[in-house]
Formats: sequence, structure tokens, C-alpha cells
Amino acid sequence: MTIRVRITPRCLIAVAVLAGGTAGCAAPVATGGSADGGVTVTQAPAAAAASQVDVVVSDTKGLAGPMTVATFQSTVKAGNVTFNVVNVGTIEHELVVLKTSAPFDKLPIADAGDPPAPVATGADKVSEDTNIGETGDPNLKTGDTRIFVIKNMKPGNYVLVCNIARHYGLGMRAALTVVP
Repeated sequence: MTIRVRITPRCLIAVAVLAGGTAGCAAPVATGGSADGGVTVTQAPAAAAASQVDVVVSDTKGLAGPMTVATFQSTVKAGNVTFNVVNVGTIEHELVVLKTSAPFDKLPIADAGDPPAPVATGADKVSEDTNIGETGDPNLKTGDTRIFVIKNMKPGNYVLVCNIARHYGLGMRAALTVVP
């Protein structure tokens, strides 16, 4: 499998994913009208996959700077959805898909610990009660790629988050709408 990521000129170091090298840079931005935001996945297509979501998780300075979840499809069709996730950041990340009625950037940060458990103070995670799929363990190290399929996703609003402690609060969240 090959994944190529087209990055904006703000990137300080070129990214070579799965070719042996990795580096951290700012979140990619789609250019030239590309429908996939520059993430190209070459593999045998999943026969039952109805939709595909290409996601880049990133940071520039670990916990000392902003973090991003960049998805190049904000809307997909209901049914089987394949998530292609690549970590171009400098530290470990994950991707969790949560069903929600709240805006993607307004989830309450009310849990801490691993797995998330309610706390009175020091909250630094969001609840995973509505988790419908994720990259799983282990976390994605710099340069890692993970593909997972959520079967029979229903229409509605979802949020894609990295729920490692403090990452959601530092910007690792993106909205996804599933339509009939």
C-alpha cells in the first residue's frame, strides 16, 4: 500500500510515508481542486465499501503546539465507510469516530485517564460512550498508517477525534456528516 500526502509550503520537512522516512509538519490543505486533499491510497478496494474518508492526524510540536485532524471528505454516504488514517505528526495519535448531536468542537472535556473515566478535576479527554469505530491499539506512531471500516454507518453527525490526553483540546477534531 502507498500513501502520498500533498502538503502546503508551510511544511518544514517533506513527508515520505511508508517509504521509510517520516517527518512532522502542519496539516495538509487540498490544492488544485483535488477531491481527496492529496491523500492517495493504493490498495485493493474493499468490495463492500460505499464511501472512503482520508484523514491526516498531525501536530507540529507535540503537546507544546496546535494539533489537527484533517479530513478531506466532510460528507459521505451511509453504509460501509473506509477510513484511511496517516499520522504525519511528531508524536503518537489515534482516531476515534463518535456519533454526536453536539458541534464537533464543543464536546465536553469531562473525562480523563485511559480508558476515559469521569474525574472531578483535570479533565483532558472526551467521553467515548458514542464510539462507533477507531484505529485501535497500538496508537499510530509518527509515519504509521491504519485503515479500518465502519460497517453500516447511519445518516447523522459524527466527530473524528484523537482522544489521547489533551489532544482534543489542542485541536484534534473534525466534523463528518453521513447522508442517506
